[in-house]
Amino acid sequence: MFKPHLLNKGRWVFRIFLLLIFVWPLPGGAADQLISDLDPDDSDPVEFSSSIMEIRYDKEVLVVAEQEVMIIDLTIRGEHLATMLTNSEGDAILFESLASGQTVLVQGVKLADGRVVASMVQLLETPRLRRRTVRKIHPVE
Repeated sequence: MFKPHLLNKGRWVFRIFLLLIFVWPLPGGAADQLISDLDPDDSDPVEFSSSIMEIRYDKEVLVVAEQEVMIIDLTIRGEHLATMLTNSEGDAILFESLASGQTVLVQGVKLADGRVVASMVQLLETPRLRRRTVRKIHPVE
């Protein structure tokens, strides 16, 4: 299973801070919720996995583990910054294909107010329950 590590976290943190500082305010999407006076010392790289509790399609926000996870897709100074959405095999998926109850792995930057700006959201396979068959018990003679 493809699981990217936070080895490039410094580069992603820098890009996300550029995004937050240079494009505030932007119309539409998750960018409406970004804050302009962000202090880089008040945010940390994060990685966690949990079930999707809620999806706000109009604002492109997921609620995972009781945290708002913002999905971004912006261009700053010719550089495209977007949250990578993938399935369990690492193939790209659409935001609209996510549903409440699915388990995801989230990587990104946690802001001081608790929200997360995601650099990657990966859909994880949920373990399948085995179907047990009930066999009739025959008495021993």
